[in-house]
Amino acid sequence: MFLNPYLSSSDLEFYENVKDFAKERVLPSVEERDETGTWGDSIWKEMGSMGLLGIPVPEEYGGQGGTCLQCCIAQEAFNAGSLDGGFGLSWGAHMIIGTLPILFQGTEAQKKKYLPKLASGEWIAGLGLTEPDSGSDAAAMGTFATKVDGGFILNGSKLYITNGPNGQVFIIMARTTKSRGPMGVSAFIVESNMKGFYVSKVLKKLGHNTSMTAELSFQDMFVPDENLLGPLNSGFVRIGKGTLEWERTVLVAAVPGGMEFGLELCLDYAWKRHQFGKPILSFFGVQEKLARNWVYLCASRRLIYFVANKKDTDPTASLPFESSALKVFVTETAEEISNDAVQIHGGMGYMRECHVSRQFRDVKLGTIGGGTSEIQRSIISSTYAGFDKFMNVLAQALPEDVRQKAESLLGDTPEGKVLAAAKELLRSAGENPERKKKQSSEFGFADLAVFIVAVQLGLWDAVQSNADYKSEDRIRDLRILTFYAGCKFFKSVHFLKELDEEKTKALLSRFSELPTVDKDVANCVEFLKNGILGAQVA
Repeated sequence: MFLNPYLSSSDLEFYENVKDFAKERVLPSVEERDETGTWGDSIWKEMGSMGLLGIPVPEEYGGQGGTCLQCCIAQEAFNAGSLDGGFGLSWGAHMIIGTLPILFQGTEAQKKKYLPKLASGEWIAGLGLTEPDSGSDAAAMGTFATKVDGGFILNGSKLYITNGPNGQVFIIMARTTKSRGPMGVSAFIVESNMKGFYVSKVLKKLGHNTSMTAELSFQDMFVPDENLLGPLNSGFVRIGKGTLEWERTVLVAAVPGGMEFGLELCLDYAWKRHQFGKPILSFFGVQEKLARNWVYLCASRRLIYFVANKKDTDPTASLPFESSALKVFVTETAEEISNDAVQIHGGMGYMRECHVSRQFRDVKLGTIGGGTSEIQRSIISSTYAGFDKFMNVLAQALPEDVRQKAESLLGDTPEGKVLAAAKELLRSAGENPERKKKQSSEFGFADLAVFIVAVQLGLWDAVQSNADYKSEDRIRDLRILTFYAGCKFFKSVHFLKELDEEKTKALLSRFSELPTVDKDVANCVEFLKNGILGAQVA
């Protein structure tokens, strides 16, 4: 419970079971598999027998009938136990972007044919969207499906396809009209044994080496009519965008799992490693890295669980703003934390046999895959629907009485005043039509929104309490989060001076008035040391 105070007892039990499995069955071989780029087939089969490969698939099709939140918990726990981001990526790609499109848009015949074997892991799935000349820009897609009697002839290629070399079923996006817009794209269920299907190149990557990735090509490949997924010309809108929202939530959930793994590892190392006659954990330069890891981990979980719960409450809801804000915050803070983890380990961290070196390489994909951070910022700006709606959606994260108590207790603190100034600027900039005319303004606006989401959830949460994470600890961590998240996301806020100079200066002035957090950092590390190391430091 100490490391994850945001889960109910039943969800926490599931989390611990998956984490223990990953630690016992996956972690021992991850270094070797990462070095050799070897696929863990025995691990895959064991996960299939445990029901982990078909969590969101209904029981009638051989799955577990689980929720979006449970998918997130599983991904997070797996990485927390093994730091095997590559295998977790293959699992997530199979379960979410390879399987869910069939569940959401497939005919009954398609569901009966594919879902049971995907849920069991007998077949491995993937999604083919990206091409050499197109990614988030659907208008640039070149793969084309020509209608013929009884089906379509597919020609083209797809790049960076997770599970490409070892998968059997792929959701392939292809243009079906000469229109260059997203409304001319259709989705097809393609099997690797179809004539004309080729794994044209197995790709070598910077990280995630336990996951297999390839370029796929299709040469005059016949795809029968019954393999058209969803209505013609609606693949990108109905399947692509909806699937990517799930990807930005569930697959990103593995990232805080890596933060948890790194936090445990770094804290233990910093306590045992002595320099100048004392543990390096006693130095502020190490302490502030660990404190940031913890507050970013907590903030990431609040964001992920919030979006996942919204998905479960209303499965048809479109959440582009929320899922993009989540992805920017979680993946970009994780990059910072992975860099810190290597730094804490010093020369050892630079060695490949040290787990944090793998974390450093793997985490970079988070700001690229599923839409780059730059694309996410554009989505945040373009899908912002006004300040009142923004706050009303955010308010669904916690009950009204909790929110009111938090605002009453913390609204007039330095952190509360920074948050209030940030919201005033967001309201003003959001109403300015000039915002969408310059990318610098859009990005500054997006970073401001990301900061507000993370800190607002933290402020509301700070008045809650349990045995492992009391309110006074949460308030301390709110102070740390506000300072470091402001340092990170306010770098681009100065671009908003062109939209509202007075409110931009007011925000930065409020931020400059925040008290120093060195004592809070030291207190946080003591809290972590007692909670994680326990008897070692008694």
